[in-house]
Amino acid sequence: MSGPHDLGGAKDFPGPIDKSQHEVEDWERLTDAITTALDGKGIKTTDQHRRAVESLENYGELGYYERWAAATEKLLVEKGILTKEEIDERAAEIEREWGGE
Repeated sequence: MSGPHDLGGAKDFPGPIDKSQHEVEDWERLTDAITTALDGKGIKTTDQHRRAVESLENYGELGYYERWAAATEKLLVEKGILTKEEIDERAAEIEREWGGE
């Protein structure tokens, strides 16, 4: 069974991967920190996170850390740790505090 990570030989692949560097944004660092903390606390495993990433309906439309953030949210909701509403409410608060950037 092929998942979205299995692109080798795909006929519809859009071309070479863009390997250019970009400035890491604060939200990307935060996403990485949250994911690492959840691993350290035993709340999720790398395998669970990969399964959640690969099961995202909009996988191909998301960037690397967007996938991580969406998968982490999915796992927290699946495990009953937070609700989608709680996550959305806190995300809106952070966006207001950070000026919507």
